[in-house]
Amino acid sequence: MSLVNSALQIGRSALMSYQSALQVLGNNVSNAGNPDYTRQSAGLSSLNGISLPEGFRPGAGVALTSLQRNLDEALEQRLRISLGNQQAVQAEDRSISQIEVLFDELTGVGLAGQMSAFFNAMTEVNNDPADTAIRSVAVAEGAALASSLRGLRSELIALGVDADSQISTLVEQANGIAQDLARLNTEIVAAEAGGRAPASALRDQRDAQLRELAEIVDVDTRIQPDGSLYVFIGSEALIQGGVARSLKTEQELNGEFSRTAVRFEDSGADVSPRGGALLGLITARDEHAYGGLDRLDQLAGGLIADVNRVHSEGQGLVGFTSLTGTVRVDDTTAALNSTDAGLGLAPQNGSFFLVVTDDSTGTPVAYQIDIDLDGTGTDATLDSVVAQINATVTGVTASVTVDNNLRLDADAGRSFTFGYDGQLFREDTSDALAALGINTLFTGADASDIQVNSLFEGHPELLAAGMVNLPGDGGNAARLAELDTAASAQLGDVSILDFYNNIVGDVAVSAATVHSSLEATSAVAASLQSEKEAISGVSLDEEAIDLLKYERAFQGAARYISVVDQLMDEMLALAR
Repeated sequence: MSLVNSALQIGRSALMSYQSALQVLGNNVSNAGNPDYTRQSAGLSSLNGISLPEGFRPGAGVALTSLQRNLDEALEQRLRISLGNQQAVQAEDRSISQIEVLFDELTGVGLAGQMSAFFNAMTEVNNDPADTAIRSVAVAEGAALASSLRGLRSELIALGVDADSQISTLVEQANGIAQDLARLNTEIVAAEAGGRAPASALRDQRDAQLRELAEIVDVDTRIQPDGSLYVFIGSEALIQGGVARSLKTEQELNGEFSRTAVRFEDSGADVSPRGGALLGLITARDEHAYGGLDRLDQLAGGLIADVNRVHSEGQGLVGFTSLTGTVRVDDTTAALNSTDAGLGLAPQNGSFFLVVTDDSTGTPVAYQIDIDLDGTGTDATLDSVVAQINATVTGVTASVTVDNNLRLDADAGRSFTFGYDGQLFREDTSDALAALGINTLFTGADASDIQVNSLFEGHPELLAAGMVNLPGDGGNAARLAELDTAASAQLGDVSILDFYNNIVGDVAVSAATVHSSLEATSAVAASLQSEKEAISGVSLDEEAIDLLKYERAFQGAARYISVVDQLMDEMLALAR
């Protein structure tokens, strides 16, 4: 009877094992559309049994001895890193694509077209300097160019602010995921306690959450013997078993802008991501958006300095009766080229000519104003320049306003201009006029505050188109028109248009690099995802084959038990 009992045990083990294997297979099939599911394989092993009368030991059936999750941990880690890199570049790509549009002449601000229109308008003034309507167009084009520069800067700032504002949302998401991971760690340890089989469903949830966290910030993981997972950002632990630390955001002033910094809430340690969307947003904010402002400000500063230098030396159709400089001097007793004076454009040793005209006779008298900045003796200050003008010039009074600006006032019946000694055009070799904002076209220091001098509102006749103080003279307008292609000392001896084109070229190169990086990281992520699917994904064709195999095995075991049962009945009948 022992052999009969063994035969029944073989059949019973087969029925139970293949029934369990079919349940595993059914779970695979039911999760075929679940992207976070890891395919499981039933591990079947033969059982050792009693010996046959002939002495052979064929075994005692089959048993389900293991349940395997088909997962490559190293591949999973590579996939997490790849997804983080992809998200980082995607965040960069969104930002650089918008910046690229801003510099596109057809769809963006059209700054190159505005510059060309401004310099072309100066050419038109040179062709007909007596026409105030043409002068008005030139002033309007200058205002449009200044507005475009301010607008472009504002757009870059807006992109930086937008990227910065998304950081707090990502940190909140990361904190929520960290709490979920800590909870899953606790549940997995409890479910697997005592050497029980892996809690596959819980581990699938944990892996999915880890991938989501890696898309936000790069993480390193370490599996512990109890099945829990430690998660690190750099060298700092974010999750240890069932405990999750929280991240926080703080606003800190960095340069001109307030920026969101990410830190650990308990220790205040900085989080410096090496991947994930956080890295992409920080790069988009600091390098692409705010990082582009310096060169734009340099461009605007060069335009302001170069145009004002030339403009300050010329004359309009009429002279001035009163004029106040647009640039404030921080310390009126400090040398004009010192940092204490606080002038953006530092004057140099040289001189300029102030020309006073008697309106009744039209007779001009030129006065040379020396700006002593040779570094020896007493260098020129705003106070000393005022004193020199008042001591040497007849018909014009100089003073310092309450805001520390230079002010010039003509006596009754007189007017004044600059850059002409009564016979020849005279340059301002000191750059003092432009530095103090006297007879300048633009005000401001960079793209944040560039504007056309309010002096020209309704007064296009004051546009300094002339060089020798004659109504038909447009020589200074011609000099202004040539500035677009002239080498600029403010811009590293590159012309204004070339400097701008270099900015546009660099944006295009950066955009192309980021676009290529996005394609590369996406391809890597897709490749790793395909590798993962080949190992961990459910193939319905393969499951169908296993289903047929297990079904036939189960049917065979049932038939085997039926045959053994019939044999037992026959043996009992013989015994009776």
